Amino acid sequence: MKVILLTLLLTSAVFTANLNASELFTMSSKERGITAFDYVVTEVARENGYSTLNIPGFQQRSAPASRWMMCVYTELAIERKSTLWAAIYNDNTGDTVTVVFPQSDSLDDPAFANVDALGTAPQIMSVINFIKFCGLN
Repeated sequence: MKVILLTLLLTSAVFTANLNASELFTMSSKERGITAFDYVVTEVARENGYSTLNIPGFQQRSAPASRWMMCVYTELAIERKSTLWAAIYNDNTGDTVTVVFPQSDSLDDPAFANVDALGTAPQIMSVINFIKFCGLN
């Protein structure tokens, strides 16, 4: 009986941990109290080393919205336990942005191996620098 109970408890704990791990990231500028623009960033896919985001209206973003989005990428990197991030997009990607979480400041980092850089040379950003910039703790 003890073995069955222990098995059920462990199975429940693993199932709960997997549910929490699979929750996709989302953030709304409006919910953060920003009134100058209204964007919602939604993680639509999470892979090892990168996330694919959907940001409706991304191509029409203002400079302040771009800065806010960099803070969102930073918060996502923190959630993914990364100290670096790089956003990949171009004029043809519409509302889709890929955020890569490399372990080094090199574009040869394995995190970029399964990502289409879209002919760009993404700039790798430091979470530490953006924590200050974004006023995060």
